[in-house]
Amino acid sequence: MTRQGGFGTTIKITVTSTLTAVTHAQDIEFPEFEKVLADITGHDAPGGYEEIIATGKRKMNAFKIKLTWDVAEATHAAMVAAFNSDNTVAMSVEDPDGAEVITFDAHIAKLGRV
Repeated sequence: MTRQGGFGTTIKITVTSTLTAVTHAQDIEFPEFEKVLADITGHDAPGGYEEIIATGKRKMNAFKIKLTWDVAEATHAAMVAAFNSDNTVAMSVEDPDGAEVITFDAHIAKLGRV
């Protein structure tokens, strides 16, 4: 299978109910995951050190994708449609070897052109 851009990382977006590889991807950041922590430090904390607990929440942080933009490309049009919508769009990101595939529902929060 030939992969495009992002050093072999593949990003997919839903186009007419099918996860489709986004074309002309030049650079794809792999997403970071985060455990949400809360500060519960009291004035009587031992040694005055911060005390932290896990909240039980987890999140996948926002990440960037750099494309060679083609307004006629279906996957790029899907990104614009997702940006214009208040609903999420099903997406996935896959490492170059296909060993790890992360599927998620996303909001396209920002589009920029140079």
